Amino acid sequence: MIRFSSLICIILFFITVFMPITAEGADVPLKLTPMPVNTEFDEDDPLLVPSLSTLYPARFYFSRKNEKGKYSIYYSKFLKKTNKWSTPETIGAYVETESDDRSCFLTEEGKFPQTIIYATKKDKLNNNFDLFRSFRDQPGKDMEDRAFNPGKPLLALDTETDEMHPWLTKDQLTLYFSRKTKDGWQQMVAKRVKGSGTEGNFDAPEPLKDIPVGFHHATINPLGNLMFLEGISDDGRLEIFSCTKTLTGGWSKPVSVSNLKDSTGKIGAKSPSLSRDGLKLYFASDRAGGQGGLDIYSATVSELKLK
Repeated sequence: MIRFSSLICIILFFITVFMPITAEGADVPLKLTPMPVNTEFDEDDPLLVPSLSTLYPARFYFSRKNEKGKYSIYYSKFLKKTNKWSTPETIGAYVETESDDRSCFLTEEGKFPQTIIYATKKDKLNNNFDLFRSFRDQPGKDMEDRAFNPGKPLLALDTETDEMHPWLTKDQLTLYFSRKTKDGWQQMVAKRVKGSGTEGNFDAPEPLKDIPVGFHHATINPLGNLMFLEGISDDGRLEIFSCTKTLTGGWSKPVSVSNLKDSTGKIGAKSPSLSRDGLKLYFASDRAGGQGGLDIYSATVSELKLK
């Protein structure tokens, strides 16, 4: 009996050692899901906004550039009855302008007041993006969409250069955003004015410690220990990088997410945006096989190569 058991152990050992590596250990091609909002125009700046209410659907927000080169903020609702995303619509009055509007962050759908922070050139006289904020106070009649209030600039954050790509932390007390400097894009961070709560103004921002100039467009998971950023690869294309919180509270050096890199497009991969549960990463890319120009894709975070 002992000899038989030993034989079984030997057989299992050789099976374990010599059998083909499973999908968990092999270099399995990353599965990307193209979003149904993609068209022949450029789609960029993805943001999935969940709903805490059964009365309101989750919405997918993004920026689209039209045939005249103007960017507008669009959204699509997830319709549970059909299990599909609705035809995209522009975000509407008080946010949409005659100039470029893009790269927004919104708090949960169906929870009021709902906040939107977005980048806009506001009018054709301005040549730079500033961050604006608006609120939606309550639902409209019969629960249809209600317009946001007129947007107001975040004066403590805005300068004569571009400010874009806002991202609020889970507690809504810290805002990450990008600022264009003479040396390149820089990742910035601003805290709420002490005691002002989740709807208060922000103190003067600071560059995010440990993140070199050139890395920006931060998106952070709910635990606050994993960040994705946009950066420039060695071949000049845009690429998505990741970094993690260190034991001292800083951030590790950004490392390329290697299985998101693609060499078939001229631009590359950009605009990372996590789902609020941190399980999915949305991004824009002009890789081959898309609808044309920049398209939006999603990937499962657990399948990304983060080192």
